[in-house]
Amino acid sequence: MGHVFAKVRLSNPLTEETITVSDALVDAGATFTTVPQAIGEKLKLKPFTRRRVHTASGEEELAESIVLIEIQDETTVNPVWISPKIDRILIGVLTLEALGLKVEPKTGRIEKTELLLP
Repeated sequence: MGHVFAKVRLSNPLTEETITVSDALVDAGATFTTVPQAIGEKLKLKPFTRRRVHTASGEEELAESIVLIEIQDETTVNPVWISPKIDRILIGVLTLEALGLKVEPKTGRIEKTELLLP
């Protein structure tokens, strides 16, 4: 399976700021969704904490905020990390699960999945 991309709409739930991109990278190895700092600034996201995280380039401290996120007509409010190093939106596993979506490994497509209450 190669890279999986998704059309994503992000909105600041506290303001009217919205952005839509057609090439967000779905990263099944990432826990949280991460946005470039420029997108965080465009959306006027207000960080409410900072987190020490392990990235491909080593350990970093990233700002954390929240966004309203929509993929394939599914919408949720989700935490996001804001990174000064990345150049595109990375969709993490927690976001996919919150939206009731998964990546089908055989096709490389995003599909709906069951939401389970343990």
